[in-house]
Amino acid sequence: MTKIKTMKLISLILIAFILFSFTQNKEEKLEINVKNLCGAYGGDEETENAHFGIYEDVIYYPDADLELKYELRKDTIITIDSEKNMGKWLILKLTTDSLVFYDINYDLKTSLNRRKK
Repeated sequence: MTKIKTMKLISLILIAFILFSFTQNKEEKLEINVKNLCGAYGGDEETENAHFGIYEDVIYYPDADLELKYELRKDTIITIDSEKNMGKWLILKLTTDSLVFYDINYDLKTSLNRRKK
């Protein structure tokens, strides 16, 4: 192969790589509000159920068939169960593809994938 053909091949591969990277879906950081928070979240979408779904005023846990009312206060989700136990999740990151929160009660950081609609 000549130098010119090699350079053309390398250039073509580089251009293809750049075009491919621009066409990929980039996760977009979202403002924390009820509308953007609504959705189903879980781990591996291929092998697991969603851990929970967030709706306008409830969080639904499908495995336990349990609904908890919640309030969103700025960047914190507050839940109160039927026994009056309060839960607090500090939202660290909300994107089109994921939710990362810190469970204040359990001192636990959790990263979940947002399920595709």
